[in-house]
Amino acid sequence: MHDTFLLKRISDNLIILCNTNNITKVRKLHIITSLNSHISRNNLYEHLKEQNGNLIGEWSNIIVEREDIENLTAVIESVEGDTFE
Repeated sequence: MHDTFLLKRISDNLIILCNTNNITKVRKLHIITSLNSHISRNNLYEHLKEQNGNLIGEWSNIIVEREDIENLTAVIESVEGDTFE
């Protein structure tokens, strides 16, 4: 249940990052979550594709790592993608 809120926060912040950096398609997204998180590459991809289908799709490589960080926390380590000028 709590991971649902974390998925939403990741999605919201990804949109902000992409808008700020003029990213139109995310090619690579690297996320770090806590050791206790149930977020996986698959459920993160499905959530982001549903919420941000214009940014995330078959072209997106999503990497989810787990580290010893605070529960219900995620770090967007990096975002790479296509930009517009």
